[in-house]
Amino acid sequence: MKNLIRKISLIMCVIMLTFAVSACGKSDNDSKKNEPKTEDTAKDDAKDDAKDDAKDDAEDNDDAAVTGKFKTLEDFVNSDIMQQQLETQLASLEGSGIALNLTAEDNKLIYNFTIEDADLSAALAADPSTLESSLQSQASTFESVASSLKAAVEVENPVVVVRYLDNTGAEIVAQEFAG
Repeated sequence: MKNLIRKISLIMCVIMLTFAVSACGKSDNDSKKNEPKTEDTAKDDAKDDAKDDAKDDAEDNDDAAVTGKFKTLEDFVNSDIMQQQLETQLASLEGSGIALNLTAEDNKLIYNFTIEDADLSAALAADPSTLESSLQSQASTFESVASSLKAAVEVENPVVVVRYLDNTGAEIVAQEFAG
């Protein structure tokens, strides 16, 4: 039982770290900001800034195109980069007895972890304190993911919901985390 909880905790940390890193990725423009400026690059930057300002004033495009953010959490979850990372995480869960389903509803990113073993899920449902303490110990990770969603998605007050489900899909434990 303790081994399973450790495994669940490790998997959750890896998944949360992956999503946090993908949501806070660096753009190519960020690397140029830290380069030392020479006289030529300073002139080029001034020209680029003037062009950018003119473009910003002339264009009235969709905010998502300007900010580089996804419009909704659903778009974020369904994006190619997230689907690739989700496939990697699902592959790492194979044989662990835990299945993962990632969904989004409004401002909620929802992780559904299904305990596939009937006996284990019944034992955890009878005494959910182990799963509850696991969620509490990972609270800062989930809160960090919720905070990082603001950088990737145009959503106010994003929330991460973690649900542990038994093998029939009934909820054992669930908790929401805000950033």
